Amino acid sequence: RLTGESFCQCPAQTELSSDAQISPYTLSCTWGEEEQGCDWVWDEESKSSSVTLSCSNQKVIFHSEYSCGTAAIRGAKPLRDGQHFWEIKMTSPVYGTDMMVGVGTSEVNLDQFKHSFCSLLGTDGDSWGLSYTGHLHHKGSKVNFSSRFGQGSIIGVHLDSWHGTLSFFKNRRCIGLAATHLQNKHLYPMVCSTAAKSSMKLIRSHSAPTTLQYLCCTQLRKMLPNCADALRVLPLPPGLRLLLSQQLGWVLTLECTLKNLHHNRSSDLCQKKVFFVAFFSITL
Repeated sequence: RLTGESFCQCPAQTELSSDAQISPYTLSCTWGEEEQGCDWVWDEESKSSSVTLSCSNQKVIFHSEYSCGTAAIRGAKPLRDGQHFWEIKMTSPVYGTDMMVGVGTSEVNLDQFKHSFCSLLGTDGDSWGLSYTGHLHHKGSKVNFSSRFGQGSIIGVHLDSWHGTLSFFKNRRCIGLAATHLQNKHLYPMVCSTAAKSSMKLIRSHSAPTTLQYLCCTQLRKMLPNCADALRVLPLPPGLRLLLSQQLGWVLTLECTLKNLHHNRSSDLCQKKVFFVAFFSITL
């Protein structure tokens, strides 16, 4: 049996028997798919021939009948300046040679391995891919990066073009920094799969400039690492709360990278002063 961590607790979302009937249409679970909005969707013109799209180009179905290789698709626009965050939900059983989430440049040939099974994202220096096995692939090499994910898992990706970093999240918890020095690269979101009748869904995608508001929100998130949703506990005016929810809510709802690190709470006064400065800056 293959097992993986699911965002929800639906019994059949976390296990796949080797003799199971594989279908992306069974066990339709919408947990975690709250209306978040999408700044971009998948590109109909930039996909392998064995890829089909549905749900307003948010859902990708790979190898709808049978699989004889690796299929891939990329997002409809390059992610240039600013902050970019998106989430991919595994909407079918996750199995086979590989199913991956990641990024790549326009140089990545999406049909290069249509007749062979491989981990397409990360086979060269133009792409980075996180495999469902937990391995991070780049330049033909792989390293252990996280635990396995499976049906129902939500994989988040944060591309920080300002600092040139790429980070991954699993079920809305940060699992690590995957790449650095990505400034001035025009990267596209990408997913790929070798598995027959497999599917993934883009459940949200947000892009924002690296503004003072964004930087303040990241600091507030670090100051409240134990809050599942920092936006709910902040004493904000209703109008500002709505604005931040629409534009930067993803920053304040993701679990902070620093949660498991030592957080100095020796001076409550100092913490309150920092909080006030950050809060005041956001309202400007």
